[in-house]
Amino acid sequence: MKKAKKLNIVQVISNAPDANPLPPTNQGGTEKVVYELTQELVRRGHRVSLFAARGTRTRARDIPFPKQVTGDRILGFVLRKMPRKVDIIHDHTFPSTLGRAKLPIPVVCTYHLPMKHRVSNPVYVSKRARKVMGGNRGYYVYNGINPKEYEFSERKGDYLLFMGRVLEEKGILQAIHIAERTNKKLLIAGPIKDFALYTKKIVPRIRNNPNIKYVGAVGGKRKQKLLKHAKCLLFPTLWEEPFGLVMIEAMICGTPVVALNNGAVPEVMAGFPGLVCKSVKEMIRKVQSGRFPAPRALRRYVLSRFTTAKMTDRYLKIYRRVITRRNSKTAFLRR
Repeated sequence: MKKAKKLNIVQVISNAPDANPLPPTNQGGTEKVVYELTQELVRRGHRVSLFAARGTRTRARDIPFPKQVTGDRILGFVLRKMPRKVDIIHDHTFPSTLGRAKLPIPVVCTYHLPMKHRVSNPVYVSKRARKVMGGNRGYYVYNGINPKEYEFSERKGDYLLFMGRVLEEKGILQAIHIAERTNKKLLIAGPIKDFALYTKKIVPRIRNNPNIKYVGAVGGKRKQKLLKHAKCLLFPTLWEEPFGLVMIEAMICGTPVVALNNGAVPEVMAGFPGLVCKSVKEMIRKVQSGRFPAPRALRRYVLSRFTTAKMTDRYLKIYRRVITRRNSKTAFLRR
């Protein structure tokens, strides 16, 4: 059987004056996914160039963005610095800067967040996201994580965990309510993205309840420790969640996730439908019951569906399909 040709791939991620280099330390689900995908592609022998924030550490050819190159300026910079003989560009930028341009090189665009504009080869991070955002048009690839980066533990502590951006749409107030009603400890970990919400609605409840504590944005060993020893992760998301990376991060550590059934949550949690709730009241009952799947079952589930290797397999199939289609179209036009 003929071996598949190794590809020359360009990966492009959004840039901003405060953009974090890869790999991310304390936050950044998209950044983590792009980093792991890039590393795995290089490990498999593909030639990869990565456009990302200055300071990025990668096995790929690193092409750092100057701080002022943001938004639509990314297109011009990438075209000026484009390596030779590129087979495909993978655009992870929030406005799909390269995907919206008419380039001679095929472009695949992953919609990590909801976007309204259309591109030729959209990829969504769940079937639900493809249906809601793309009308079932395009591809979907589940986000994946590297199992070696996560510590597993069957020994759990006595605290509930909320890990994510401190925003109303992420369900932070609902997580606090669950902790109050169950009289359990709650650790809140994540960057504060709405300071008014934090100071007016969260701080007073923390002051009135010694069981609730904000521990800040976390990464590395501290994040690992919080995830692997939590009694459960609370994921009461209120918005049309495209994926929810922290759910699989918790489960691969052996920690159960009690979540609201918004967005792609039922899809990501398909192996454990009993943990997906229709209301906060149901979440409270589930936490109070203390009946959760075995930690090893949670880990096995993630290993079967949501690894970097599986994500990379899927993206490579899409790359080759898009390249073949472009080559066929070009050959037809040349007749």
